[in-house]
Amino acid sequence: MPSITLYTSAAHRINHDAFAEFSASLADLAMKILKAKENNIHISYLTAEIGFGTPVYFEAKLRQETFRTAPVLEAFLHQVDELIREKMGVIARIRCFSYEVNNICAKN
Repeated sequence: MPSITLYTSAAHRINHDAFAEFSASLADLAMKILKAKENNIHISYLTAEIGFGTPVYFEAKLRQETFRTAPVLEAFLHQVDELIREKMGVIARIRCFSYEVNNICAKN
């Protein structure tokens, strides 16, 4: 963990090469700010029919850790916001969900 999903409308989808760079930047932020291990980061990019709301929605789900304090999460969200504005030119809805270890069941 973290598991990051970026939902975009078709009009705001970025091309494959730009997405590779964007993904690398997101992974770098997760490693530097959230102290995530590279092999635990998962990033998905989904084109969706947005029925209502912003054309870009960012969602991160991660494991609670003592070092992932509120200021750390705020710093992560701020950097994600800056990255999306820079690379996609939009203001996205950004959400981060932190789960206690005993509330996570996972395989692989």
